[in-house]
Amino acid sequence: METKQVENREIVPNSTEKSGVAFSINRSGGPIVIELRLHHETISALRGVHIGFELLNGIGLEQAKKIVEALNENVIGLLVTSKSDSKTQVASV
Repeated sequence: METKQVENREIVPNSTEKSGVAFSINRSGGPIVIELRLHHETISALRGVHIGFELLNGIGLEQAKKIVEALNENVIGLLVTSKSDSKTQVASV
């Protein structure tokens, strides 16, 4: 008769939240920044958070506008996955 050892492991389920997004340009004194704007505050981890992407100094306003246009045409949403606080016990053989 063969005996198998059972190992208990904890699996932490992931929680994924998503939101529609749009991009815009912000140029307030420094380098050009592309801002990420959420359509709705449906991602709890990002409530009250401002997200911007700083562009290289050599990128001009016209090129930045083309980048924003391409992002708005091709990116439809943002997904954020975080580990959940609840844990599930599983056994593996």
